[in-house]
Amino acid sequence: MSKKYLYNLLAKNKGEYSTVVNSVIIALILLSVPLDAFESYSATPAAVKKFIIFFDFFISIIFALEYVLRLYSCTENPKYAHPVIGRIKYALTPLMLLDLLAMPPYIVLGYGYLRALRAFRILMLARYTKAVQVIEAVIRNKAQELLIISGFFIMLWGWSAMLIFRFENPVQPEIFKNLFDAFWWSVGTFTTIGYGDMVPITLGGKIIAVITMLCGPVLFGLSVAVLTSGIIERLKNAAKENLP
Repeated sequence: MSKKYLYNLLAKNKGEYSTVVNSVIIALILLSVPLDAFESYSATPAAVKKFIIFFDFFISIIFALEYVLRLYSCTENPKYAHPVIGRIKYALTPLMLLDLLAMPPYIVLGYGYLRALRAFRILMLARYTKAVQVIEAVIRNKAQELLIISGFFIMLWGWSAMLIFRFENPVQPEIFKNLFDAFWWSVGTFTTIGYGDMVPITLGGKIIAVITMLCGPVLFGLSVAVLTSGIIERLKNAAKENLP
């Protein structure tokens, strides 16, 4: 089996067995969810739990094999043509990092609390979901606009956290103990969630809270607007390319 054949099969979804391979991988990803659920259920018989452990090991082996074959064949892509640097660059791409996190439970890290990494397996569906690929491309194309919005968010986040701490710490030292607590409050207020565990009682603190609550939806709205326009542009371009 040539490197080019493997690259076309795994990366380009070309070849007579590409549909079968993709279907098997997707099925194993989806199976991981109920397996984890049954293993966590205290009433699950010991024999079933033992089977789940062995089957999860089998799934990890398949994911590891897929990862190695993708890494081996990636040099067929001109972007990753160098046998060493190219493979390192490919291994650091988001989807390959997800694949790496998805396989460790038994192979790399053993059994224990680190099996929580199995949660990353469901994210592997991003490779096989066109909608996620479209969003990834849009984020790449709109990176500059999103970075500007993120910069404003970070500035306002720091501003509101530092000010709320200065106003509230002297009167509520048991609640606003330090700046980390203030940053936690700022995130909750920015997103308008407001858990109610930290509430400003000073006039200055309330003014900061109002400004933070007003700025949060504006920044998130701008992010949504940028992503929506990018998705519309991409869908329009795709429709034009498919025109006869």
